[in-house]
Amino acid sequence: MKRAIFLGVVAGSLVGSYTVLIFGFASDLAIGPVTNAAVAFTGLSAGLALAAYVTWETRNAHQARDLTESLNAQLVRKEIEIGRLATVDELTGLYTRREFEEVVRLEIARARRHHRPLALLLIEVDDIAELGEHVGSLSKGYLLSEISAVLKRLLRANDSGARYTNDSLAMLLPETGGDQAALVAEKVSSAIAGHQFLGHVQQDAMRVTVSQGAAVLDRTMDGPPDLMKCAENALCEARARGFQQVFVHEAELADDVAGPSPIRPPDDDEPNPYIDLLAS
Repeated sequence: MKRAIFLGVVAGSLVGSYTVLIFGFASDLAIGPVTNAAVAFTGLSAGLALAAYVTWETRNAHQARDLTESLNAQLVRKEIEIGRLATVDELTGLYTRREFEEVVRLEIARARRHHRPLALLLIEVDDIAELGEHVGSLSKGYLLSEISAVLKRLLRANDSGARYTNDSLAMLLPETGGDQAALVAEKVSSAIAGHQFLGHVQQDAMRVTVSQGAAVLDRTMDGPPDLMKCAENALCEARARGFQQVFVHEAELADDVAGPSPIRPPDDDEPNPYIDLLAS
């Protein structure tokens, strides 16, 4: 509508100028002062209308460009947020289960390609209803959030953490065998025991404990589902033994499929990257 008005004013001014030049305002066709004034007025009106039209179009172009840039920026932020929500759990800040399964797949391929050990550790908060009235009043979501913060401090550069299920967390540990996984589990238990839940270190009346099950990759496993299943079975075994228990599933070196085996004390001669962590 505004464009039509501007163009109408410009066209009318130009037509008026042309009419004045051709016919004039006097009875004769001589161009006098009145005609000159009329031409100047209509020309000036046309120029002002054209200038206003150009200014308006320029402002609209700038506004459209700014709006486009703003919408593009919002779209990029939304895409980043969607991508983050698809890969990172909102409560714990760790990987989601779906993203974690892809990480496990890649790490299994790498471990087999380089013939290196790989362990999966599952962690679940013990039944809070049985841990005392102070702990029982806390939500499991809060406990998972706090425990995930503990795990983030323990993860090495190549380790990965995830929210495995609604009630359990996971740590994927490259370059880690069964004995080393047991040491990591011990470190996790110690760190949780010293964590400040609700702003203070837990006392006997407020003791949060976790059960942990670990599985080590072996030649009998076809891929992530087998490794995860073994870790889940180990966690079930640990929970069946009571509170704050750890159980490691390891296959024997023979070709036969081995069942779960209890934790063995680490060999003093075997180099272990977690000795320094436990000593700290």
